[in-house]
Amino acid sequence: MPARKLDSTECHKRLSPTEFLFKTTDDVEPVSGIAAQERALAALHFGLDIRHSRFHVVVVGPSGSGRTFCARQVARRIASTLPTPDDILLLPNPGRPNEPTVLTLPAGEGRPFRDALEDLYVKLLEGIRGATEGERWKQTRARVQRRVEAEEARLEEELKTQAKSLGLDVNRTGREFQVAPLETENASESPSSDALRSVTAAIDAFEERLASVQDEGDAELRAATKQFLADATKACFVPVRAQFEAQPELIAFLSEVESLVTRQTRILVDEPGGDETPALVRGVIVPTLLTEHKPGSGAPVVEVPYPTLPTLFGRSHAPPDSGTPPEPGFAVAGALHLANGGFLILPANALLKNEALYEQLKACLLSAKFIVPEHNPTYYRGTTEELMFPPMPLDLKVVLISSADLYQELHEADPEFSQLFKVQARFDSTMPMGAAIATYPSFLADVVRDRRLLPLTTDAVTELLFYGGRLAESQRKVTAQLGLLAEVATEASYRAQRKKRTVVDGAEILAALGAAQRRSDHFRDQVHELLADGTIRIEVTGKRTGQVNAISVLSDGPVTFGRPCRVTAVVYPGTEGPVNIAREVEMSGPLHSKGVLVLSGFLSLRFAQVRPLSFGASLVFEQTYEPVDGDSASTSELFALLSALSGYALRQDLAVTGSVDQQGSVLPVGGLNEKIEAFYDLCAAKGLTGDQGVLIPAANQHALMLRSDVVEAIGRGQFHVYVISTVEEGIELLTGSTAGVSDDNGHYPAGTVFGAIEHRLERFFRAMAEIGRAR
Repeated sequence: MPARKLDSTECHKRLSPTEFLFKTTDDVEPVSGIAAQERALAALHFGLDIRHSRFHVVVVGPSGSGRTFCARQVARRIASTLPTPDDILLLPNPGRPNEPTVLTLPAGEGRPFRDALEDLYVKLLEGIRGATEGERWKQTRARVQRRVEAEEARLEEELKTQAKSLGLDVNRTGREFQVAPLETENASESPSSDALRSVTAAIDAFEERLASVQDEGDAELRAATKQFLADATKACFVPVRAQFEAQPELIAFLSEVESLVTRQTRILVDEPGGDETPALVRGVIVPTLLTEHKPGSGAPVVEVPYPTLPTLFGRSHAPPDSGTPPEPGFAVAGALHLANGGFLILPANALLKNEALYEQLKACLLSAKFIVPEHNPTYYRGTTEELMFPPMPLDLKVVLISSADLYQELHEADPEFSQLFKVQARFDSTMPMGAAIATYPSFLADVVRDRRLLPLTTDAVTELLFYGGRLAESQRKVTAQLGLLAEVATEASYRAQRKKRTVVDGAEILAALGAAQRRSDHFRDQVHELLADGTIRIEVTGKRTGQVNAISVLSDGPVTFGRPCRVTAVVYPGTEGPVNIAREVEMSGPLHSKGVLVLSGFLSLRFAQVRPLSFGASLVFEQTYEPVDGDSASTSELFALLSALSGYALRQDLAVTGSVDQQGSVLPVGGLNEKIEAFYDLCAAKGLTGDQGVLIPAANQHALMLRSDVVEAIGRGQFHVYVISTVEEGIELLTGSTAGVSDDNGHYPAGTVFGAIEHRLERFFRAMAEIGRAR
């Protein structure tokens, strides 16, 4: 069959705005999920609903396909039906301050308990101050002091009496004693040494007795203070006990705390710190509220876009003194704590950037316990501290968001990954047009509402559907990467608002797409300029032997565009067959090298059934300075080779894209729209003749979603798109001659392209035979 020229209506597919029943997206119910991803959603529901420790879920799909959005929505929906997990508190452990104990309370009861102990701590401080500074304590101290002073006065009077009997007068000033003779008739006489020794002994006995009296007074005051503290402590704990009397676990903890506080206050009294009020460490009383939940709120859904050690496992700091309990709030919960009892959503790519973090997470999931990372410190407020979380059971479902390539790598490289993530929810990169007609408007309605954009009209939605078809390279499907549509709608709304418009129509969508392309087309424009002015030589008229126009695809970051290039072939007698020059200089990728090797198979099938091939050939992409990969130019290389072997010239007003198999069938390729538009742009820049066009594989026809200006040029007969299924159809269009069909003996008729090739190969074979005989 000859190559078929396509009508302009076959080169794209556009829906009519009249096919929709709404005027703007304000009339559409916003989406609650992506209905077109039924299989992925079913897998998500199963994976998140099954309560098994190792049935974690990996959500696979391209970015922007709604994979994270759907995972979040399904997780929230299921979480709302699950019981609310308990609140988690870290209780003080004075025996081992760095090893707090775990207490779980029903949802909503953790904070009241923590607040009750906070109030208890405040009241205990007040009780301590009252026991050591209150009126009762002051009265006791005054009474003890009066008793000590009275005893002191009595002892001093006894000392004076005893001294007087010895003829001496003793005067006490503070701690100093002055001894002098009494003023008598014999005052001139000096006191005897025995009298002085007796008085000195009496003074020593006085001081010793006075010290004992003061010690007794201090002991009495300390005993009274301890009793006051014990009474105050007991009084503080009575209402707290009454508040939680129905919970034996809490009562046991309160009893332990009360005993500890009583012991500590006794120690504070026995080891006073000068005139300062005895202190009580807050960490002894008040627990750390690690997680809390609102009663009846369901299970938590926690999403961590940038997982690190602190965000997953939390942060903590130890007290300066290892023997001192840490202050309440010393630990900040990580995502594993917050998501316990519910769902944790993590991006696989960000998680795997830290291999140690990934391995630690796996250890926790495999053991179903929170395991503190050992010898793996976390950065906390400028200092390095070991995590101080106690082990605790884990009951959560991890949802890992991954690309298809990364999922495959994990599956192959890590056996434990498959043990943990048994459920795969794969999101397709495209969706059928029928599903998109329902999904696109509802998704866009949700974007408009969520981002507070202007509503989109029906023609705006149809333009986005066309854009989705271009991204999917299909007339039957559109892209499922809906995030890309949201960005276009956002920019279009911004542009419309600047113009004081109330809606976004199709013109604004086209303007937004055009502006985005202009911002990204710097490299493309440079290449196009080099092509248009002839710096990179591409001929778009006339005929050439051994030369054909191919079209490759270049990338500039996220932007791809077509780039026409010349493929040339030179043949000669030899035995090496086609030589890929790009491969010889290490510029050819494996797929491109494979495509060149396929050419040998085709030539052998067509021309080596009678005698072996005896030719050499060099193939090259002229004026290309970047690596070449992919097999989409294998048909172009084959046509250049067939032209060089046959001597038949090829039309230069046609470009070719498509891969080929050994049987001669032309196979589909990617980037079709960009390739056709690039050759059209070049022909338009050099002048359209009405004969120019592109040959594409027939299997690729459904991928045509060409720009409006290209479609219009095709409609006017200024440009053409031909579809071919076989090499013969292509060579006949390019040469204007019959390809030729072999007879029963494997020979091709004269006057055909293949007949000329057979004649040339016969000549090469004889030449090689002559060379062999000459040797």
